[in-house]
Amino acid sequence: MLLTLFTLCAFAGQLHAQGITKEDVVFKSGDLVLEGTLVLPDSAKNVPVLIFIGGSYPWGYFHPQRAIFIQEVLEAVFPESGIALLYYDPRGVGGSTGSWGRATMSDFADDAKAAIHFLRQRKEINPNRIGIVGQGEGGWIAQIVAATAPNKVKAMASLAGPTFGSQTELINEYHSAYVCNGIDSTKAYKKAEQKAISHQNWVSIIALTSSWKHMQSKLGFTPKPYIKNIEIPSLFLFGQNDADLYPSWAMDSLRTIFPDSLPSNLNVYTIPGANHFFHVTSRCFSYKESGDNIQKSFSFRFREVFHDWIFKHL
Repeated sequence: MLLTLFTLCAFAGQLHAQGITKEDVVFKSGDLVLEGTLVLPDSAKNVPVLIFIGGSYPWGYFHPQRAIFIQEVLEAVFPESGIALLYYDPRGVGGSTGSWGRATMSDFADDAKAAIHFLRQRKEINPNRIGIVGQGEGGWIAQIVAATAPNKVKAMASLAGPTFGSQTELINEYHSAYVCNGIDSTKAYKKAEQKAISHQNWVSIIALTSSWKHMQSKLGFTPKPYIKNIEIPSLFLFGQNDADLYPSWAMDSLRTIFPDSLPSNLNVYTIPGANHFFHVTSRCFSYKESGDNIQKSFSFRFREVFHDWIFKHL
């Protein structure tokens, strides 16, 4: 369904840092109002821009590592190098209106397209050099946008974004939890598969909690048709020690989608020693047990591959 997208030039304030201007912005996606932050190089004129999506818990709240990721991996690098950055609160989160738990992946992709529409109206932005970066399930959103709006996006990066569907994602999550609690991998898989099927059956009937509502909203979703139709330059990055997304499962899924060989426009890397946020940790490392706001080192190899690829393709 086509959205009627309007740009609201709301400036809650501007913050000037060395070499950059940080601006609070809002834009519309259909009837919803989304709040975000636009970070511009000083005296920006006709510059490329990255849209970042990701870093949320399954029930809609921001993961504490999201702010660290944005600050260190994105803000500290791209604006001072001449690339603008936009990140925003998903519908129903923070200052954005709407319902997060009832939104589908297509809804979130429509919001990302609204962000693109907003940026294309900004005089500081080059409308032909817009890139989208999705982290975690935000990778699904980036994949959808890359496939369905290729004329409006120049490049896409999916960071720890699943290449398989929602049921496999749930099995992955449960399997990892069982294994990290000492259960044999084969036995863990059987238990995880049974649990995932049971939970999906229940949420298809009734979803009482926020996390189950989110599970319900993505029932049956698979990124396969979108990934198969991506024609723009796209980067898929996985972490070797990502408990939330096993890179071997992600690669197997890509091989299923492209049985002959990966298209030349897709670049795929697995980062040694990296977890879901590309920190260097063991597979069973827990942010909650260590304190959510713990400061971990980002993989040097991740920074190198990701930053170099963006500079090359945007």
